[in-house]
Amino acid sequence: MDLAEFTERLWQSRQKGDYAPEWLNGALSLEQALEVQLGLLERKRAQGDSLAGWKVGLTSERARTALGVDERPFGHLLASRLLESGASAPTAEIPRPAIEPEMCFTVGRRLSGANPSRGELLGSIARVAAGFELNAARPGSARPDFCAVVTDCLTQWGIVEGSGVDLAEAPDLGGVRCTLSRDGDPVYTGLSRDELDDHLDSLARLVAGLTAHGQALLPGQKLITGSFVRFDVAAGQHWRADYEGIGSVEVRFA
Repeated sequence: MDLAEFTERLWQSRQKGDYAPEWLNGALSLEQALEVQLGLLERKRAQGDSLAGWKVGLTSERARTALGVDERPFGHLLASRLLESGASAPTAEIPRPAIEPEMCFTVGRRLSGANPSRGELLGSIARVAAGFELNAARPGSARPDFCAVVTDCLTQWGIVEGSGVDLAEAPDLGGVRCTLSRDGDPVYTGLSRDELDDHLDSLARLVAGLTAHGQALLPGQKLITGSFVRFDVAAGQHWRADYEGIGSVEVRFA
């Protein structure tokens, strides 16, 4: 397969609004899907956007079971969709929007490698903050399979970053409790280790995956490591998440 030609064909399909054409399903391995995703990122950058960071997907047993895979693929984050706490998210621009509370890390020092140690990770990640991932179910002519979803950045639309602390001053990440509210009413509370893989393990997998595809963590990049829970959202709603010992984040949907 000529992945460059395949990527261009998919790019043209998505420019026309079809994010999951029928010919995409079953066409790619996971490694090929990640290469196509990076090729699509380059086209977005050519249009004037820039790379803000990365996500690592399927970091909960719940998510892996739902998809029937044991993988931790990466996805990219765009600078144009990096929002600050208190921002208003444009619901009309997000197909079937959903929200996920996630920890948001900031890279302090470049890191790559096939097997980064916990010490290397702790030395390279500067900060952890309260965050949200905003997700979109983009339209397509077919129901996408797993690799098709990977090419579409694992439904990533944007992130919201709130207050946080230096990683060296953060509490045990596995013991962080997240409380989520909608319009002032609590809708969820959960402990990180009950919902998600160890965050440093997830970051190590992210670094290894990026390295295998010629990428690295760079200073200033944002990283998200998996969702505590997921909710559909609607215009007019106000969401807030509090992460015990870390900070809080808020977003409104216009």
